[in-house]
Amino acid sequence: MQKYCDIMPDATGWVYVIDGVRSASYHHTYELALEAAKSQFVRKGRFAERLFRLQAPNGEMLPISRSPTVAGAAPRLSAHA
Repeated sequence: MQKYCDIMPDATGWVYVIDGVRSASYHHTYELALEAAKSQFVRKGRFAERLFRLQAPNGEMLPISRSPTVAGAAPRLSAHA
């Protein structure tokens, strides 16, 4: 079973949602929220079992590629969306 980590825009910035639970803090950029979520999984030793997704403007959840992004660049979406 695939588990998800969603990176979502919020009125305060960007948040991540893991197992239906929103992060306690917000992040100023998408990249910071993604890195915080990845760090959470690394600490728990559960990084490989997750699929990272980004909420598109239309509300659809799109897979994020695992390749690193450049700060300030748009996120890379998976071709499998």
